[in-house]
Amino acid sequence: MLIARVEGKVAGRPLEKSDAERIRATFPTGAFSPAEYAFANLWLFRAVHEYRWMDDPVPHIRGRTYDGRVHALPLSAPLSAPLSAPGSAPDRDMVEALFASGIDCLYPYGEDGPDLARRLGRHVLHRDADSDYWFRAEAMATLSSAKSRRSQARSYAIEHAPTFEDWHEGLADAALEVLDGWSRDITRTAEQTDIAECREAIAGAGWLGLAGGLVRAGGKPVAFLLASVSGNARIVHFAKGRRAHSHAYPWMFASYAARAARCGAQWLNFEQDLGIAGLAQSKRAYGPSRIQPKHRVIRGLPV
Repeated sequence: MLIARVEGKVAGRPLEKSDAERIRATFPTGAFSPAEYAFANLWLFRAVHEYRWMDDPVPHIRGRTYDGRVHALPLSAPLSAPLSAPGSAPDRDMVEALFASGIDCLYPYGEDGPDLARRLGRHVLHRDADSDYWFRAEAMATLSSAKSRRSQARSYAIEHAPTFEDWHEGLADAALEVLDGWSRDITRTAEQTDIAECREAIAGAGWLGLAGGLVRAGGKPVAFLLASVSGNARIVHFAKGRRAHSHAYPWMFASYAARAARCGAQWLNFEQDLGIAGLAQSKRAYGPSRIQPKHRVIRGLPV
């Protein structure tokens, strides 16, 4: 999805690989944390969202939302997630300085967004298109909340006898083969997709800390997924498959979820639907346990 066109560039310096340690140490991991808290998400979509590092007035990542709003994600307490101890008062002067520096909102915050806004004396809003889709790993492993997808996976397994191989760098060429085929299957231009970001993820999966796997049917690669490991959660950034093997998707998700659950994962985050009806319908078909809003703390009243 293309970002809204807005005049002017986001201030600050570009993100650097060396920022990974600070970012990973700042943001919480695990269930219901926004997908953007995963460093891989920020890094891979740094061009789309114009993510920049800024040190003034406080260290923060600045970027642009899909609807064109300039936002700040602070990297220092008490505005970085998680919130400081319950009952403590965030520094309102710090917030005033951030808004005065040219941002439209503090974003994204998960469950703690409304509480932070209340403690700051600010307003909060969210867009449904930004909300993350969360699934219990054990439920996804059996597709227990997705009857039609469960039937598709079973039929696919019987017809194609697929195999799932956990991700390692030796799978990169096979994944690129799938991605190239996927790009030919769709009707959108490359600029309207995440092909470039997906290619970078495949190439940098090791240093980005991505997990996932690849599906083969008849010995040929037909689908793959890549995800960040985030405590007891996995953030699924990319899932691509060939159109002729569309039912490989539920089989792949179930296979990956079962493996992730054995490694301690309790939740899978399939990220947002971007307001795309087809994408929303597809995600809902798997029976999400929660569609978690990502809140924006804003300067004035919601419009």
